[in-house]
Amino acid sequence: MSASLRSLVIATSQIKDVLRFYESLGLTFKTKKVSLGTECYWTMANGLEIAFLEKPDLKQDAQPHYMLSFRVQNIDQKYQQFVSNKFIGILDPTDFEEGRKAIILDPDGRSVEIIESK
Repeated sequence: MSASLRSLVIATSQIKDVLRFYESLGLTFKTKKVSLGTECYWTMANGLEIAFLEKPDLKQDAQPHYMLSFRVQNIDQKYQQFVSNKFIGILDPTDFEEGRKAIILDPDGRSVEIIESK
């Protein structure tokens, strides 16, 4: 039996901006207390728990070492929504073999790919 990913927890020092960014993708977050005395903001996306944990003193690498990818509808409209909300687009919506893709940076500098299937 192969392993399956069930949760992804990401630390951030910019919790409000990060939540606003990912809520723009249609994600809705719930809050739960964690043993560190802080709160964790989590959601379920197609069976995967995605959580953000606030760490105010977190030193972010200049270039995060991973990228997140989400399937969306109306990619051109979604991309324009991010850019008009002052998020940085690094790849405008572009057609690829597997669909139309764009890449935006989240508030912590993570590359977030959005893709609309053909």
